[in-house]
Amino acid sequence: MKFVIVGYGRVGTRTARILKSEGHDVTIVERDHEKVDRAREAGFEAIQGDGNDESLLVEAGIETADAIGGLTGDLNVNFTACMVGREYGCRTVLRIDADYREEIYEKYAADVDEIIYPERLGPPARRRRCSAGTSTSSRT
Repeated sequence: MKFVIVGYGRVGTRTARILKSEGHDVTIVERDHEKVDRAREAGFEAIQGDGNDESLLVEAGIETADAIGGLTGDLNVNFTACMVGREYGCRTVLRIDADYREEIYEKYAADVDEIIYPERLGPPARRRRCSAGTSTSSRT
């Protein structure tokens, strides 16, 4: 399966490594050039830029991806990336930090497939959330 991960911080790095170790194709979109270099050194295709830029997500392969994970610390970037992914038929996984109020969760929950709270889930659970409901033969 093919995944686009927006953000290569603590959450994105761990999730991308697990997906890659399971044989999945993972492309990273990250604005920080040092993190992009680290992702490339780790063997990932990595594109530098904002995850809320549709043209960058297209460059990252969103048109053929099975899922996108908006895993940065910026809820607005994560949500935008997920909405772009949704338009291309991807499964969408949105990171919300636990310090956001419940009404924020409710606002975004209806528009994405999964919401993760990194403080509550370990990397294996994040990976399962990204790949749940996807298959190599079709996307919904």
